[in-house]
Amino acid sequence: MNPQKIVIAMPTEEEFMPSISRWGHEYGWTKREVYFVHVIKKEISVSEMSFEEIPDKITVENMKQQMLGFIKNKAKEMMPERAFKKAHFEVLFAQSPADRLAEYAKEINAGMIVAATRNKRGFSGLFLSSFVDRLLKLSPCDVLVLRPN
Repeated sequence: MNPQKIVIAMPTEEEFMPSISRWGHEYGWTKREVYFVHVIKKEISVSEMSFEEIPDKITVENMKQQMLGFIKNKAKEMMPERAFKKAHFEVLFAQSPADRLAEYAKEINAGMIVAATRNKRGFSGLFLSSFVDRLLKLSPCDVLVLRPN
């Protein structure tokens, strides 16, 4: 694995953004190749006669463009302009977002994945989200899990 390649699992929920943003502002971006990735869950419905993908192909393209704009704006807020110009941005679709993100990290030979999790309290707070838990099991590299304050 290449420690110079970092995959950042970009959330869309506002509750995750402070921890990702805080980490981004504190991180030393020099000599790193950064990949901002968001994976959208895709459902496949199978019937006797056919199967249907949700979202459909037209919706996928629209969602992809909107999401690319969103993650680029968030990334620009958290990193220096010089690093932003070299960053990579991907929006992927998969039945299992965690599986696809781990697969993507392997494809690019990443050295680390950065992912945020919810700030659960009480007994449920002992566990990570199902996304992060699955990512930890499948990841071909180190995973940095960020929790909110």
